[in-house]
This record gives sequence, structure tokens and C-alpha cells, in this order.
Amino acid sequence: MNLIVVDLEWNSASRSEKIDPDLVSLMRFEIIEVGAVRLSEDLSLGKTFHRYVTPVLYKKIHYHIANVTKRTQKSLREGVLFTQMVNELVPFAGEKPIFASWGTSDPEVFLSNSHFHGIGDSLQFRALNAQAVFSGLAEGVTSGNQRSVEYALDFLRLEKDLPFHEAITDAIYTARILSRTLEMELADRPEETIESLLMPYVYDPRMTRQSENVITLEKGDDVIAYLELYDFTCPACGSKIDLAENNSGGYWYTVKAGKRWFAAATCDKHGDIEISVRKARRTDVQSYMIRTLIPERPIKIPFTGEKDTPFMWIDPDA
Repeated sequence: MNLIVVDLEWNSASRSEKIDPDLVSLMRFEIIEVGAVRLSEDLSLGKTFHRYVTPVLYKKIHYHIANVTKRTQKSLREGVLFTQMVNELVPFAGEKPIFASWGTSDPEVFLSNSHFHGIGDSLQFRALNAQAVFSGLAEGVTSGNQRSVEYALDFLRLEKDLPFHEAITDAIYTARILSRTLEMELADRPEETIESLLMPYVYDPRMTRQSENVITLEKGDDVIAYLELYDFTCPACGSKIDLAENNSGGYWYTVKAGKRWFAAATCDKHGDIEISVRKARRTDVQSYMIRTLIPERPIKIPFTGEKDTPFMWIDPDA
């Protein structure tokens, strides 16, 4: 695997800036710093990449960004243009890179910036959510907890010898977390490989992974009976998907009686899919929000064949 751990820092519009709303809709966040480190096959940290990027849309640093990153207004003029940064990042990344980042925001922001600058196809990569890897392998849970980098460092008893909220240092911290997590997991499960452990967390950031729909029922209608007949489709390809049967012979798990339900499904092309249904709040009609999601981590099927096994569900709104 060609694993590159990446961290981005970005800026957003300040209240005093008057920017065309159409441009804002194309790029809500603008990258101002990129840090990357290669994770070698032996899980050691390899070469690094670090660039400051000069913004062209949000030229005034947002007060919150300045407070967190300690960047100054003057420092925004000391970088390279985004297109130059990408041209330099491409050879560093190499062939078929997998960009690992803490959470899923960085790949989305990188792609939005690339499309804004007209170079959306200049760097093809798959993504990996290092935060989900840590939760799934180190903590052994698939809950919706949004753990911070600092929490993971403390959990793994890794040294905090670098400043936080700088792209290159946060990338190094994330790489250390991934490395330690994989080392521990391989020690416990020697039959596994780095690739077999990480591939369930790898996803295509360009793919449409989520769709939402609202249904309205008549008063007194049974929502489960309706959902049993509903045609669910894959958010990526639109193909009809098959729901996974649960231990009761049905398909739906009640997360909160009368308010939330969950089902697992499979697309022949895109694999596991999660379906969550939530009753709409503060409405005069019986409406429900259906969210269909291709997760960026292994799905937790809430049935293992053991009666005492607790049902673990990842609430997408948590």
C-alpha cells in the first residue's frame, strides 16, 4: 500500500469579507497549509512534505483559524499557489496513493479546492479515515465517538513532543497513531497484514456515499410495514440493494422505540450500506428521514448470534 498521511489547515470567510456567494458555494474552506508524511511498509515514518498555500478567495484570516493555528495575516502571503503545491505533491505521493487523514473532512476540502482551481483530476487518490481505524482497532469499538488526535496519543501512550494544529506536525502525530495501532493489532493477530487491516477503511472520496429522503405516512400507519416494502437504492450507483436479515427474521432494528430504526444492506458493486430512519421532529404530519450511507469503515451488523451481545449502532447524527 502506498500510504500517505495528510493533514490540512484551511481558512474560511471572515465576516468583514464581501465574497460572491456563488464562489463560496464552490469552496467553503480554502487550504492554507498542507503537511504529509509517508508511512513505510515497516510502519516507520518516512519522507515528509510541507507547504504553506497562499489563499486567493479568503484572503483575510478568520479569527478562529488564527486563534487555533497561530497563523497571522502576513503569513498567508508567504506560501505558494494551490496549483503549484499540487504539482509538487503529485510526485511525492507516487502511484495510487491512499491519503490517510484524521476524519473525513480533509479529502473533501482537498477535492473542493482542486475543482475550484480547475485541476480536479490532477491527483487521483483513495482516502482512509485514521480516526475510524484508531476507534475500530485500538479501542475496539465502532461507536460514533469523534476522538481527537490528542486523545489517541494519550490512549496509546505516545509522546506529545510537537506543537498541535500545524499541518506537518498533525500529520506526523496521525502517522504515529496509525503505526502504533497497526503494530498492536498485528501483534495480537499475526495472521493479518497491514493491507488486510486497513482496506475495510479505504474509500473513494469522489463517490457519492450518502443520500437522504423524506417519507410521509398517514396517521396510524406502521412505519416498519412501510419500510419492508420500500425500494432502497445505493447512493453511489442507484442500484437496488438487499437488506440483511436480522435474528428475528426481519430487517429492522429499533434504536429508539417509535423514533429511530436501523438496517444493514449490501450493494453488489459498493459493498456494505447502512440505512437509518429517524422520525422528523416538531412536525404536524408523520414524516421520517431516511439516510442511506456507504460507511468509510467496517459496518457493525447488530447481530452476532449471541443473545447477550449488545447492539452497537453508529448514529450518523451523533
